Amino acid sequence: MATRAVALLAVLAGLAVASRAQAVWLQPDESYREAQLLLRLAIRDTTGHPDDPGRLDSLGVSLLKLARLDEARAVFRRANELAPSDAIARAGLGKLALFDDRPAEAESLLAGADTADPGAANDLFAARLRQGKFAAAAEMTPLVNLEGRRELLEKLAERAPYEVTGPDHSTIPFASGYPVVLIKVKINGQRVLMAVDTGASDVMLDESAFRRYHATPVAGQNVMFWAGTRTVVKNAIIQRLDIGGYKIENCPAGVMNLGRWSLEVNPQSEKVAGVIGLNLLRRFRPTIDFKKFTLELRRPETTWAPAPGAALVPFQLWGESELMVYGSLGQSRRMAMVIQTGVPHCGVGAPVEVMDEIGVKAGVVSRMVKGAGTFLQGRPWAAAVVPAVTLGPVARDKLAGWVGALDSSELWRHGVRRDALISHDFFKGRRVTIDWATHNLVFEE
Repeated sequence: MATRAVALLAVLAGLAVASRAQAVWLQPDESYREAQLLLRLAIRDTTGHPDDPGRLDSLGVSLLKLARLDEARAVFRRANELAPSDAIARAGLGKLALFDDRPAEAESLLAGADTADPGAANDLFAARLRQGKFAAAAEMTPLVNLEGRRELLEKLAERAPYEVTGPDHSTIPFASGYPVVLIKVKINGQRVLMAVDTGASDVMLDESAFRRYHATPVAGQNVMFWAGTRTVVKNAIIQRLDIGGYKIENCPAGVMNLGRWSLEVNPQSEKVAGVIGLNLLRRFRPTIDFKKFTLELRRPETTWAPAPGAALVPFQLWGESELMVYGSLGQSRRMAMVIQTGVPHCGVGAPVEVMDEIGVKAGVVSRMVKGAGTFLQGRPWAAAVVPAVTLGPVARDKLAGWVGALDSSELWRHGVRRDALISHDFFKGRRVTIDWATHNLVFEE
């Protein structure tokens, strides 16, 4: 039975790294259909064998791949009860605990899993980072192919990042509200313009700003997930960042050339010095008011309650800091989608496989549009309009987006299917709070 489970896992791993499958009009892509087939086979194989850990593992992995998380959790728990040392069940439960933002529980489960499995190793690395166990994470960098990050993590182990001093609450006006949120801040005492993007993890800093404002270089390079793709950055630490009365010290940063992206988000105006990411925002309960054009930051311990009638959209955290929600495009199947507010002129972005599935084609003229895609992913994006996007009780119709804005390699990145990114235009005219205490996006109209 264990051999059967291992064989199935090998097939699933092959799907995760396979080249982009050919899209089929109004049908899920080939990799998704194969995952559905493997689930049907696992269900058949498990029928009549409810106490076989190997068969349960196969079923749990297949359910997990298709984001049927509650069912996968029940199956993995049963397998773990039958065989407490079952590495596959522990890895599955650890991933689910990480998604639910319980990193200590995830680490406990994953420490007993097989870290020769890249997925389990990456999840354990992320669990340690979220808990601030930077020394332990640094020791894992060879295992997760991030050796260029080791020195930065060792420095963070010596002094914790994002040391915040300041008021309980602050309101910062937007310098610009479109096509992304821009605010005025200070880097090491010098006033600059920065974007706010839930899709970046740590701070991102333009190369020229890195030199001009004397951020501290750190040896090595890092890979960050930003604007729908993986981006290589140089390591640095910003000694001090001032935002709306808060002094935030020891901010880890990734340095890259943001010049062309700056032209997209703030054309013919001041150059954007960098991007404020989710790990910094997590030090607060942030409210991004896309109607009044303000960013509100509150200390987590500050009393706050949503307005009556507020709509709640539950979120999860995948990987190190990827803000994930569930919804649908064009009233299609349930999809996992990442919130990345810094993609310019965009409400929704998805690979061509997903756009074909929901029946959305780019127009002929839009195929000539290069825009941010050429800079960020090395190829042009094509503009399209999605008829409806729904996140729980919140929806928007006729939403502009980009075909190709989410890289196809991200579809199975975490061993679980995700299909799209949601960006700035979906939130226009809305007031949105990231409530870390309840793990909800709170929409106040």
